Amino acid sequence: MRVNLISLGCPKALVDSEKILGALGASGICITTSITDSDIIILNTCGFIEPALRETEAEIETLSKYVKETGKRLYVFGCAVNRFKQRLKDKYPQVTKWFTLEQTRELIRTIKAEAADIESRLLSTKGYAYLKIADGCSNYCSYCTIPFIKGEYRSVEMKSLTAEAVELTKLGAKEIILIAQDTTAYGIDIYKKPMLVPLIKNLTEIRDIEWIRIMYAHPKTISEEMISEIMANDKVCKYIDLPIQHINDRILRLMNRGVERHRIEEVIHRLMNIKGISIRTTVIVGFPTETNDEFEELLDFLKAVEFDWIGVFPYFKEPGTKAAALPQVPDELINQRFETLIALQKEKMTTRNRKMLGTVQKTIIHRRNGDFIGHCRSSAPDIDSNIVIKSSELELGGIYDIKITGMDEYDLHGVAVKQRGVDLKADRK
Repeated sequence: MRVNLISLGCPKALVDSEKILGALGASGICITTSITDSDIIILNTCGFIEPALRETEAEIETLSKYVKETGKRLYVFGCAVNRFKQRLKDKYPQVTKWFTLEQTRELIRTIKAEAADIESRLLSTKGYAYLKIADGCSNYCSYCTIPFIKGEYRSVEMKSLTAEAVELTKLGAKEIILIAQDTTAYGIDIYKKPMLVPLIKNLTEIRDIEWIRIMYAHPKTISEEMISEIMANDKVCKYIDLPIQHINDRILRLMNRGVERHRIEEVIHRLMNIKGISIRTTVIVGFPTETNDEFEELLDFLKAVEFDWIGVFPYFKEPGTKAAALPQVPDELINQRFETLIALQKEKMTTRNRKMLGTVQKTIIHRRNGDFIGHCRSSAPDIDSNIVIKSSELELGGIYDIKITGMDEYDLHGVAVKQRGVDLKADRK
């Protein structure tokens, strides 16, 4: 039996997909990279916001036509099923069976019974791996559907995470990227206090982990202890993903972010004291009732702060959220504000990339598309600028010293620096 899995959405969903494939593969199922070579197709869906649902439906539409023609089985699960199961079932009768996130084991069991008891993971990335330290969310931001899709925040026990990280290094991961809906809240639910720093200290002791990266840090829960750990721990990348979503106090209260401007500014000020720090943030434009003055306040703030990366999202009215009941900003105005911040985003990225020219960066080579493609400590894979290297001597998953020689609209370009003319691999001491 041959299985192909298509994973949509965020890295947290990708981890779920890798664990399903790991369990099936370890039980003897053949995992394929193409739907044409498979007997069963699994689709892991996303339904977080409207564009994600549109992507999910487009994928189901395409796969439904294919399985109708070929007689293959199509299993669909994930976030979109949790949120829109009946709607999707009515619309796509060609799907063999639907599974919610809570039915993941049942999905595996449907394909091969003994696989449901296997804990394994088939890593789909090279050189780095995501470690999902918690699932769900208890923040209940007024625009967000995650608590309704995934439930309350649930941390994974530290012992289990440490063991998983060891296994990931055996699969070739040199960088561990910590992910959750709110990473800096890790441990509060099961240990009754924040435990991200102790977790990082445990991971630091694993010899083959060379980089540790922190994503999805909430300004509300990031602590002085956490900032000090980033500063002092050589394995922790001087990089943090800090979604602020807005800066105006009235909008932040309506968003139910649990934090005000002065707290965000305080956290950023402390982070900026870390030598070489790279900060990514995300913001939402066009939140219900957002005025021109409040948008300008956000724009001025983003101009003034030296963020390396800015993710911009237009607000989407999601049924069932508190924000959906508020007076909405017209779509045309949302799009105008979105385009304004996208222009700023590109400007910031260009400025950041120019500063990298001529420098030598330790770079993980994570994929190849003709040229080798990698990322350095100050940028995250999949979302930030890549480093593109023309070479025939590199290996996927390796870490190399790369001299940055050029740039285009989004990415950097570089050449590998030979170590004493003998070895291209970077010195890892």
